[in-house]
Amino acid sequence: MPRGIFLLDTNVLSDSQKKHPNPTVADWLRRQRKIAVPFPVILEIERGIAEVAAYNPAKAAKLREWMDGFLATDFIHPADTPEVARILGLMYCCGPLKDLWCTEVQSKKRPGQDLFIAAVAIAYGFSIATVNVGDFVRINSKFPLPGLYNPVDGVWAVPALDLRPSVSSVTRPVHHGPPKPIGKAVAVIASPHGARNVDLHRT
Repeated sequence: MPRGIFLLDTNVLSDSQKKHPNPTVADWLRRQRKIAVPFPVILEIERGIAEVAAYNPAKAAKLREWMDGFLATDFIHPADTPEVARILGLMYCCGPLKDLWCTEVQSKKRPGQDLFIAAVAIAYGFSIATVNVGDFVRINSKFPLPGLYNPVDGVWAVPALDLRPSVSSVTRPVHHGPPKPIGKAVAVIASPHGARNVDLHRT
């Protein structure tokens, strides 16, 4: 597997809080020297905790403790730059992908954050790690992704680009063709909590 930094999907990060995490995913996470977690993944988890709190406060409290523990670790948090917004705006205007962000009022399905995650991945050149590649494969058909990897089966659904960001070089988006960056915007990527050891397996 090529060396580099992966952008985690929500289902990969949230697996680590389960009582019995998927052993393959857990082992893969332990082998990552550094991981990136974007805003939409944190948002989805926070929304999930808030929803659980409405009917199971005790469980929500445990999830809150786990999430706060993760947020205190050293992970890469890619900034939401103007380029990310530009890519995401184009995705929102792509008819075949509309169902990924807009659902009918009567629908019980809630809009996901896959487009947002994909926009961050494209802007920064990160490969996405997810246990559910389906929607990202659809996105890739319209907006080519830098890479798409399933840690459960060890398969690249979208082969990774040769150019992968390293821990020391990720200070601005990596561009692979249009859209071009807006102005001189520079993305600052860092954990807001300083340098600490990554431990995704706290319970």
